[in-house]
Amino acid sequence: MSTSTIPTIDVKRLYELNAREPIDLIDVRTPDEFREIRAVGTRNVPLDALNPHAVAISRAAPGEGPLYFICAVGIRSEWACRMMMTAGYSNVVNVEGGTQAWVTAGLPSQQGG
Repeated sequence: MSTSTIPTIDVKRLYELNAREPIDLIDVRTPDEFREIRAVGTRNVPLDALNPHAVAISRAAPGEGPLYFICAVGIRSEWACRMMMTAGYSNVVNVEGGTQAWVTAGLPSQQGG
């Protein structure tokens, strides 16, 4: 599966979309990275513990919209998308630039907890 088969979205577009409707945004960084800083509205499912079936069952947003994956810069989230697609879940989107792009764009972020 090539990188081009994984849909992507930039952080500003994702933020605008989230303002209109609930989305599932999953941060696949480590718990320590997640606590340090994260996009508001994310839930943490570390890549090394990612179970595609469990993620699909525990959807936060109603309906069958895409699952959005974010990490630090977009590499681990691409892997998460590949894992989901291999398990049969094709409606996944990788967030370009990850949390670093989110914070750089000045979008709402959260620390701690």
